[in-house]
Amino acid sequence: MSRVHHQFGLIGQPVKHSFSPLLFREVAKYENLPLRYLSWEIAPSYLEDFLNWLRSSCILGINVTLPFKERILSYLDEVDPTARSIGAVNVVKKIGQKLHGYNSDWYGFLEAIKRLNFWPKKMLIFGGGGAARSVLYAAKMLGCQKATVVERSPSRRLSLKKDFSFFFNVQVIGWEESLVEKEIEEADLVVNATPLGLPGISDSFPLNFSVSGRGKLFFDLIYKFETTPFMKMGLEKGARCANGLDMLLFQALKSLEIWTGQKTSYQSWLKAYHKISQKKNLCSTSVKE
Repeated sequence: MSRVHHQFGLIGQPVKHSFSPLLFREVAKYENLPLRYLSWEIAPSYLEDFLNWLRSSCILGINVTLPFKERILSYLDEVDPTARSIGAVNVVKKIGQKLHGYNSDWYGFLEAIKRLNFWPKKMLIFGGGGAARSVLYAAKMLGCQKATVVERSPSRRLSLKKDFSFFFNVQVIGWEESLVEKEIEEADLVVNATPLGLPGISDSFPLNFSVSGRGKLFFDLIYKFETTPFMKMGLEKGARCANGLDMLLFQALKSLEIWTGQKTSYQSWLKAYHKISQKKNLCSTSVKE
């Protein structure tokens, strides 16, 4: 007798680059879990229609990626206090026909940095979207004393200042190289929370700076490449660098726990990733020094 499979998935635009469907399917085999994981690429104008369909579907939960992590909050029935504080949701759990929002990105980033045994005091973050908000929340948990966010959009800069000014010492600046260089010099952790470096978006990181990277960690949330353009920039200045692979794995295992209550091991997720990466000829490591 076949088991009933619980169905989950991912929404975003684009989603074809995402590793999540393959990863969840492989972990389901290792952990003997009855689940299926799908993906839907939807235009922003169809977000509300999709969520209305989700309420009456057999799908039990979804992950949320660009460009919906912030805008989805207004369509949900309940939002977890942590996700509300962050201002971004990347996990939706359906309870009955109600949609509940959570955030596992902050946990993924926190655990990834802890695995590197790195305890930053001053952080610089490129990007002011949902992922950057999760990084800011995790920064506080890591004991970071100051964080500076580099964001081009004036409206996003205002929103970040409003939402995080009470949290700890958060500064938000525009993308001006003289200001950015000063912040790089002061920071010990530099994070790329933009899509710059993703296929089809950009094959470079548009920044020049002269200060040394020694003693600093350059962390790119992009995970599909062993060395991203952002990491290459840091390596050329002598910095230690890491991609977002561990963040992906930790946020994924936390997502599954939110949906099902099932705890899975990091090693199962890492093993699943390595198996798929060998087939797909993807990167097999997350740290470069």
